[in-house]
Amino acid sequence: MLRLPMLHTSAKSLLTAGALSVFALAVGAPAIDAGAPGSFLSAAFAQQTSYPIIVNVVQFSELAENGAKIVDVRQKAAFEKGHIPGAVNLPWASLNVSERDGIRNEFQEDAVFEKVISAAGLENGDTLVIYDNNSLPGRAFIALEYAGFKNIHVLDGGIDAFGSSLETGPAEVAASNFKITDKHDVRVDKAYVEARISAPDAVVVDGRNSDAFVDGHIPGAKSLVASRLLTDERKLQPEDVINKLLASRGIDKEKEILSYCGSGVAAANNYIALRNLGYTNVRIYDESWDEWSRDPAAGQSLALGNYAFTGQDVSEESSQGPRFLTADQVKELAANPNVVVVDVRSPSDYSAGQIPGSVNVFWDTTLDENRVLKDTAELKKLYQEAGVTPDKQVILFTRGGVQLTHSYTVLSLLGFQNVDFFTGKFEGWENGAMRRG
Repeated sequence: MLRLPMLHTSAKSLLTAGALSVFALAVGAPAIDAGAPGSFLSAAFAQQTSYPIIVNVVQFSELAENGAKIVDVRQKAAFEKGHIPGAVNLPWASLNVSERDGIRNEFQEDAVFEKVISAAGLENGDTLVIYDNNSLPGRAFIALEYAGFKNIHVLDGGIDAFGSSLETGPAEVAASNFKITDKHDVRVDKAYVEARISAPDAVVVDGRNSDAFVDGHIPGAKSLVASRLLTDERKLQPEDVINKLLASRGIDKEKEILSYCGSGVAAANNYIALRNLGYTNVRIYDESWDEWSRDPAAGQSLALGNYAFTGQDVSEESSQGPRFLTADQVKELAANPNVVVVDVRSPSDYSAGQIPGSVNVFWDTTLDENRVLKDTAELKKLYQEAGVTPDKQVILFTRGGVQLTHSYTVLSLLGFQNVDFFTGKFEGWENGAMRRG
């Protein structure tokens, strides 16, 4: 049953009955009667009325008229520059930790959830309509679901789809006494995924871009690039288009869906899209490739299985071949202008988060269209354009042994003699995903 509670009217920035009338007229919906008793749907009406998770602007208006709270999940600066009238600001990044133990985009502690949600004036049992810059604000959605909100809707197309005048400046909101009392956690851990990889009633879905998927993925995973589920207007693709794509991947409602990506962002976006289509058995491997790819025992789908080097000497005295460096050693060396950290992961993974000051030379770009190593001149040019030259000490960074070995072999062929490795956890990423939030 869809229950739409009373509209929050604690501050001048929230929708009043009069503002709702103007808002409703702007989007072509019936205006609310300012004198009507109550602003929520009766239980009987609610039983007859249902809305998809992703709603159009008319449905958005109807939900707002009937008491749903409007939540802008963009960063504070974007909110104050222009937001939908009546919206409160709850940046999705405030419910996430940029990085924890080398893993990006993890949930904050419950106490932080309660503090942030209370500050936004949201209360237990509220119906929410959230919006971002597109139709798939996944991290906000799963975080609010985790906190216990059962009726969450998303404005298709984000703020640009609103189509009417926006308010500017901060919103004055009376804090609530929100507490997490009915937690709903859709996340699963690595052990769960490992146990379900070969199950006939489960399918692992990778939401990263194609280049990252090719670079390495969980064995048996199906590629479903989250960004391709959106149109150029950042609205959700038509249902038939998405259904055909899902069918071609063997993704159907009868199976348990285990969604992952690089750090949990695209995985959460795919989660919304699938839930909107009526998929009910969808879970998220939140640590995603950040965790999976650094485990030599986990395996990955590539030309060879994943592996790692063991027993390497990391002492300063070692001069026989490359050393495996610690994170502290990398940070110290990276400050030297004669040292360059070369990240050989895919451009998508590098863009989402990288070691500060590192350069990206995707290992796969050293191969031609026939998967043959390019000639020496092309290879030299590829590295030189990134500032990687034989006179510098090179630190190769990647997550898998195959990619590391390949890159080291290529540099050796080009005459590089001072090459070391780093494959471990790194704290202090330049985190592109959080910056774009």
